[in-house]
Amino acid sequence: MKRYHLPFLSIFILILNACQQNMKTPEGDFSIHATVEGIDTVIFEKIEANDLLLIDTLFAVDGEFVVANSLEGAAFFLLRTPEGEGINLLVKKGEKLEITGKRLGWNQNYTVNGSIGSTKIQELNSKLNTFEKNMDFIYEEAKNAKQEDYIKIQNRFYSILAEHSEYLKNFIDSNLESKACILALFQAIKGENILHLNTDFDYYKKVSQSFEKNWPESSHTKLLSKIIKTAYAPDFTMEDIDGELFQFSELKGKLILLDVWASWCKPCRLANPHMVELYNKFHNKGLEMISISLDGTPEQTSPKEDWEKAVSNDKLTWTQLSDLKGWDSKIRDSYNIRSIPYTILIDQNGLIIGEDLSHEALNNKISEILNL
Repeated sequence: MKRYHLPFLSIFILILNACQQNMKTPEGDFSIHATVEGIDTVIFEKIEANDLLLIDTLFAVDGEFVVANSLEGAAFFLLRTPEGEGINLLVKKGEKLEITGKRLGWNQNYTVNGSIGSTKIQELNSKLNTFEKNMDFIYEEAKNAKQEDYIKIQNRFYSILAEHSEYLKNFIDSNLESKACILALFQAIKGENILHLNTDFDYYKKVSQSFEKNWPESSHTKLLSKIIKTAYAPDFTMEDIDGELFQFSELKGKLILLDVWASWCKPCRLANPHMVELYNKFHNKGLEMISISLDGTPEQTSPKEDWEKAVSNDKLTWTQLSDLKGWDSKIRDSYNIRSIPYTILIDQNGLIIGEDLSHEALNNKISEILNL
């Protein structure tokens, strides 16, 4: 990750000689006085949406260090050792932070006073640690469980997940005037966001609107805006099986199921009877279906014929599209498709509300949306 040294940001850093008894806090828009057992060098960075900006390197005396800095409004900062152990802070202009802790497991062994935003971060991290421990326990339990216990374990998994998701939503609702709300939105476990864009779009929109209103120039505001745009199904044009040009936006206002497949894909062909079943069940009740074929791979000598034959044999009577470019089809990049078969459910507002769903999940979701 690229870092930039910004010496002009540091107003003053004071390091005491061993003979001095009290470390004086320098002046600035905010200040930090910390004592962290076992620490001697601290990297001080500002956290932007896609970058860390190096502000300074601090040298502690007996674990104690102080720093002050210029600041407009509020910003995220990171205090860490050169090896990466550290804590995140949300600092507001005028705050004077007092921090204590231990280097070993620093992010879990510290106290912070004098900063409301930083206290909120500590609360979020504490809840996440508890959630991760509970999930790890379930994973371990599942490894050695008997088959008859799987449903019980699975129910407990979903219960804990739902409880933590609800906590994050309540946190966001209560903290829309604090930048900390974005940390709740993006909280993740094992690399996966707990609140998903497809299923929790309202909360992504809430946080985005809050940042646009309160911090319009923030890099996080720009990031949220980009993410919100990806929630909507992108428009595209493609020829149908009869050679006619089809424009996706013509179906605006309708519930749409996109199915990406290919004639050469065995799992796709096995899934096609389920797609036929969905179409027959829901089309007259408001569902539009579009199948997009990735036929046209270099291995195929007659991709158009292969595609037409599969459509006929599998009795796919709804709109059939393909640019016959195989894996080079433009639809792959537009919808981030990495494997097939792949389904994408799009609501009447153009929002992507489900991806790669099972037949049962699609059936339940479509029934719910159409109030059946």
